[in-house]
Amino acid sequence: MPQPATATPLVFAHANGFPGRSYRSFLAPLEARFDMHPVEQLGHHPDFPVGHNWLALRDELLEQLQAFSEPVIGVGHSMGGVLTAMAAEQAPERFRCVVMLDPPLMLGVDAMAMKLAKRLGFVDRVTPAGRTLGRRSRWSDRSAMRDYLRRRSLFRRFTDQALDDYIEGGTRELEEGGVVLRYDPDIEVDIFRHLPDHLNALPERARVPLGVLAGDESDLLTSRRRRRLRRRGVRVAEVPGGHMFPMEHPEATREALLAMLDTLLDGGER
Repeated sequence: MPQPATATPLVFAHANGFPGRSYRSFLAPLEARFDMHPVEQLGHHPDFPVGHNWLALRDELLEQLQAFSEPVIGVGHSMGGVLTAMAAEQAPERFRCVVMLDPPLMLGVDAMAMKLAKRLGFVDRVTPAGRTLGRRSRWSDRSAMRDYLRRRSLFRRFTDQALDDYIEGGTRELEEGGVVLRYDPDIEVDIFRHLPDHLNALPERARVPLGVLAGDESDLLTSRRRRRLRRRGVRVAEVPGGHMFPMEHPEATREALLAMLDTLLDGGER
């Protein structure tokens, strides 16, 4: 199906550790409606080193938006969702709306707990940083990588195509043989350690329409956190799956995203 001549640009920001090409099976069908621009790899540019509260990563995303002459639709998964909302708070004129997919948006007591964890040095125990330390990053070939990932809980429910997308898009071949992750695991750990703790008032400060899609089995956006977002005026919809639902249920996620975008772009109540 050809893309409309006046298709709105949609910029998609990825989760920590998952380059933009990892989302191909989820994003590709959206090209029929939008001018798609997946961000390939945040956190690896030397001009934007990972640091306090992801502020440099927000600026990295904003720099990429300078290529657009009109406001974009911002969509992001996990880290990418939070960064997109941060970018929209900083430069609302660059966005038509923002949809976050299962974002680690720390509000209320969660924000206070994150500040404390950073200050007292146990942030690795309350974020995925501790589990990411020592993560395997190299395999003899992509087939061996696929066999390994299928046994890992994070990847177990990926569709076959989504797993192949991650393996193809998330690795590079080595001259001496084998494949290695494109996303540096040390940077991945550093990103987790600097999870923002300063966004408690972001929903109220937002000057663009905000929406959230949450996995109905997510261990991050629990029912309590979803209720908190709704009380803050954020439109929330649930989709099947856990935190990685765009890879587990790509079709259902697309349908929910399109419904959310129709509501936000039509000026629906937040």
